[in-house]
Amino acid sequence: MATQAKPIPEFKKHKHSLESKQRRYGYLFTLPFVIGCIVFVLYPLVEAVLYSFSDVSYVPGEGLSMSNFGLQNYQSVLGNNQEFKEALLSSLGTTGKNVVVVVVFAFFMASVLNTKFIGRGFVRSIMFLPVIISTGVAAALMNGDLATSSMAAQQGFAATGSEAAVSTTFGTMLTETMGLSAGLVNFIMDAVKDISNITTLAAVSIVIFLAGLQSISGSIYEAAYMEGATAWETFWKISLPMVSPMILLSVVYTIVDSFTATDNAVIGKIHNVLMASDFAPGSTMAVIFSLIVLVVIGIIFAILSKIIFYQD
Repeated sequence: MATQAKPIPEFKKHKHSLESKQRRYGYLFTLPFVIGCIVFVLYPLVEAVLYSFSDVSYVPGEGLSMSNFGLQNYQSVLGNNQEFKEALLSSLGTTGKNVVVVVVFAFFMASVLNTKFIGRGFVRSIMFLPVIISTGVAAALMNGDLATSSMAAQQGFAATGSEAAVSTTFGTMLTETMGLSAGLVNFIMDAVKDISNITTLAAVSIVIFLAGLQSISGSIYEAAYMEGATAWETFWKISLPMVSPMILLSVVYTIVDSFTATDNAVIGKIHNVLMASDFAPGSTMAVIFSLIVLVVIGIIFAILSKIIFYQD
């Protein structure tokens, strides 16, 4: 007697696919950022734009009163406010210097940290430590804002009066021995003097470059060495092109970080104007500065995106 085959049970389809669940989780995790962006960025930005086109005054018992002012605030800031224009030029120069120095320094340090040596994890932690301690007491100590700095520390700094002579000697060596131009030597000397700030600015970029270097397959280097490529050739032909997207990311991050730093000349100027209750001129400066930052990032992105190599 032939046995009847049992029917294959039908499995019920899941109501929600894995992709849809992951999408919902993504929305859930980004929701705090979206809310914070709307409340703390988008809303103040809209208010600043409205203030920049208005004559804002304070009415006791009623609060701020706004009346249409057209483009007069922009004409006043761009045409008559020499201090703002000087601060803007200073900010652009500082940002340009920071981008060059930070990106080169970060890429160099990431290349060193990507090699194997004893204590590599500890050194990596040290390089990222400035990001953690860049606020609060440590930042105040570095800026000399705390009155609790010890007399011994002050005497230690005073004892380094010979550093000016060392700096002059080093600059002379670069100019006369190596034949570098005076402008390039001054740029290098300024970067060396500002090494603590550069290290702080470069911490995130070091992590970005390190992640990019570690994502390069070791088989690519092995194939290059088997073909007789030198370390210098592998750097220019493999390492640099493969991490070029990280260069773009690091440049954009450094630009934004430098423009929004608390010691930025324009940020300080806007803060002083707003603290004096001049809301319309301060908002106008903020809007102009924001537009300039967007334009600079757009130009840099357009230039670098043409030389970026994306691995398929």
